[in-house]
Amino acid sequence: MKHIEKYFGLFLLLFAVGFNLWLYRLEPTAKVDPNDNTFQFALVERTNQIYDFAQQKCSGIFKPFCTLSLLTDHWVPNWAEGYNLPYYYSHIPQITLVLSYRLFSMLGLHISLFQYYHGVIYLLLALFPLSVFLSLRIIGLPWLAAGTGAILASLLSTDGLYGLDPTSFLWRGYGLSSQLFSMIWLPLTIAYASKRRTLPALITLAATTAGHLGIGIIGFMSVGIISVGPFLRAFLESSWNRETTRALWKTARELIVVFGGVGLLLGYWIIPLLIHGDYHNISVWDGIWKFDSFGYREVLKNLLNGDLFDFGRFPILTILVIIGAFAALRSVYFPFALLFAAWILLYFGRTTWGGLFSLIPGMSEFHLSRFIVGVHAAGIFLIPLGFDSVARSIGRLIPKKAAPVIPVVTTLLFGGAFVAAALPQTIRYAAHNDFLIKRANTNFAPDTEDISDLFAVLRSRQETAPGRVFAGRGGSWGRNFRVAETPMYMYLSTYGIPVVLWLPETWSPNSDTEQYFSESNEAHYGLYNVRYVVTPTDIDKKHIQPFWTLTKSGRTWKLYEVKTDGYVTTGVRPAIVSAEKTGYRTLMRLWLHSDAPTQQLFPELTFNTDYPKQTGPPNFRMLDEVTYRVPDGSIHNIFAGIPRYVSPVQDANTIKSLVVTSQDNRGDMVFTASVDVPSGCAECLVILRQSFHPSWKATVDGKRAHAFAVFPFFTAVKLEEAGTHTVEFSYEPSAFKSLLLLASFLTLVALGYIIRRRH
Repeated sequence: MKHIEKYFGLFLLLFAVGFNLWLYRLEPTAKVDPNDNTFQFALVERTNQIYDFAQQKCSGIFKPFCTLSLLTDHWVPNWAEGYNLPYYYSHIPQITLVLSYRLFSMLGLHISLFQYYHGVIYLLLALFPLSVFLSLRIIGLPWLAAGTGAILASLLSTDGLYGLDPTSFLWRGYGLSSQLFSMIWLPLTIAYASKRRTLPALITLAATTAGHLGIGIIGFMSVGIISVGPFLRAFLESSWNRETTRALWKTARELIVVFGGVGLLLGYWIIPLLIHGDYHNISVWDGIWKFDSFGYREVLKNLLNGDLFDFGRFPILTILVIIGAFAALRSVYFPFALLFAAWILLYFGRTTWGGLFSLIPGMSEFHLSRFIVGVHAAGIFLIPLGFDSVARSIGRLIPKKAAPVIPVVTTLLFGGAFVAAALPQTIRYAAHNDFLIKRANTNFAPDTEDISDLFAVLRSRQETAPGRVFAGRGGSWGRNFRVAETPMYMYLSTYGIPVVLWLPETWSPNSDTEQYFSESNEAHYGLYNVRYVVTPTDIDKKHIQPFWTLTKSGRTWKLYEVKTDGYVTTGVRPAIVSAEKTGYRTLMRLWLHSDAPTQQLFPELTFNTDYPKQTGPPNFRMLDEVTYRVPDGSIHNIFAGIPRYVSPVQDANTIKSLVVTSQDNRGDMVFTASVDVPSGCAECLVILRQSFHPSWKATVDGKRAHAFAVFPFFTAVKLEEAGTHTVEFSYEPSAFKSLLLLASFLTLVALGYIIRRRH
């Protein structure tokens, strides 16, 4: 009898995977992306470029380690004046994709990296039921319940809440492929933690976190919650004894091993991220609901009306979740009921709990709205628990003398009824998704050659005169300037063209202030090195600026050029401004729209709290967005007049003599310039128009120089001696991070040794 159940359970798993493969079969055929996959693939493309860059830069016995260092920490110039995204964002998925793609290419794979990327995320989505099935078997659910749970886990439905439902990953949806790399491991992490299997829990939690840090944090919290479940139950049932206390301490030690092991494996990423949090922007463009979530009223309303699991259909999965929660309360599965209750309470967010969330480490900048993933993760276990509970109840009604196969058939029919109730909405969504993919591919086909010509021209120009590209704003003429379904500014950035005024990520400190760019202000083009403008051929003449020079036209586009002086420029430091990372945006806007940039006045921006000082250059401390303190201790309001930036160089001819005579850049990671510095040029600066980060290293005539941030958030060094100097800016992983990476590698080797010894 058990063999029959096993075979039917495996059949249900194969059906779940096969159905997903069939339902989403058009996903790998997409030619363009309209969602977050434009950002995700851009990171894959950049990682592929960095691999080639590393082959040129690295040599000798340490070449593999040097290459790995660069793959895990490099500069991404595509948006917001560049940012070292791998320093803060998940990068293991990109590295895995690039290295596996190159391996398969050597073995004869003949598809593009774009196609390979879409094929991988398609397979991950289709194979998610396998992860769920294995997790349900690990916690001891019957084969039929595990098979049914595997099918139903792929049928979650929300109104775009960024959970584990297919809308988060499909072409028509939100393109959260990085989350997909993480969620494949999350159920396994929870399952292993519930069974106190320390080593598998450590490995799967590390994989979850490596795929997506946010989902990893949810994984950490889930492991903690699920681990205390048995002890909370013992306390509630007044069955606590000495054995329970000993078990609690043993569990605590196991948690330390799991969390510590993950910390050692990923410490090279997590520790520097925490140390340099000041250079990770909190954007005003991110809705407050992302940080604070929705509050108890909205969450409970969405739960009870089915919108957390069954948006757009009868709440069949919601009913199973609730039944499963009640069933778990009275069984060994109590920890899963606790997990669900905890995630519902946490999903209320700061909107309900206010400052209490500050007691949880790492929550100050976390998007609490993403706790829907925790709710879904718990629900994935409760849905089959609810199904199994109802199936067992029905089984009790069947006479014991009935044929042994009858309970199995009854359970299958019952499970089929649940699937049949939930499936149509998923099929309808997928059908419309297919329609939109086909339409986008059809629309893209006639423009393929024309767009290729544009990229050829832009890349050729970038070789001789590198600069950023302006292709319109989403709120203006850029909205309808599209490549099939994708705005041109998105499409260009996907393939490595550095653009302005498009924010797929808002973590660069330049993200918010870049939005103050005025397309009618020629000085702003020079400030940000916006050397190229791409427009549709039918752009309204009122949008064409007099300083744009038309240089090339295609069937669907026009290319204009603007005179700029490159990525490296010069200026002087008139003042030092101290601020919190959220306290300088308004001040920056006033500076940007003043005459200070055209006068080459670039105040230094520091997060050092020792200001204001009585000594040194003029300086002040921003107390918030609008008030500041000067060295005499008085407090002022910027709208009553900011401190006037007075040039420390009074002779205009001296400033004119401070010039960059030549410059070049390699891979957007190394910028070199020759600079003439006149005598008497106090506070002279050489400025790189890339977002400042401590990982930017600078040398002057081969000697290490101190790099610092200047307005709007560029990288600069100070030159004090007259004469001609060679200045080099290079982005390099720090020695500290490289040391942590070595420790992570040794931890991985040690884990491999432990696993081998155990088997």
